[in-house]
Amino acid sequence: MSAVTIRAARPEDAGTVLELTRALARFIKAEDWFLATLADVERDCFGEAPRYEAWLAEVKGASAGLATLFPTYSTFKAKPCLFVDSLYVDETARGYGVGKVLMRHICQLAVERGCVRVDLNVLNWNPARSFYTGLGMQETGELGMTITGPAMRSLAGLD
Repeated sequence: MSAVTIRAARPEDAGTVLELTRALARFIKAEDWFLATLADVERDCFGEAPRYEAWLAEVKGASAGLATLFPTYSTFKAKPCLFVDSLYVDETARGYGVGKVLMRHICQLAVERGCVRVDLNVLNWNPARSFYTGLGMQETGELGMTITGPAMRSLAGLD
């Protein structure tokens, strides 16, 4: 496999961003939760007020992987952070270092932006956990939790 290149996704890549994100949803067995549309990607990644940024990994000019991220902040450290929402390597490109090149690029961005850390969540059954720990990432001991749908609306006092 030839060298992996990383580039910022452009508006004309919205369909690729959507399809790679959908492939990640399939991989983590969460396709039923996947609601994103092309219009969502165009608005939220490439619109007037982007909510996240996307980076594409390519091998021989073909899409091989995707990272989506957005800025966060550590009030304890009083410094910015980056949160990796999606990191996906196409099944045909696994084992060739695509994920490592993507993570290296994300860490370079974090350093350039003065970030104190890069965070991501990984499912406890996902074999990628060993990939992340092999890069030097540590499990924090914190348990990721979320609230959505009716429970979120109820807590907000809207139901």
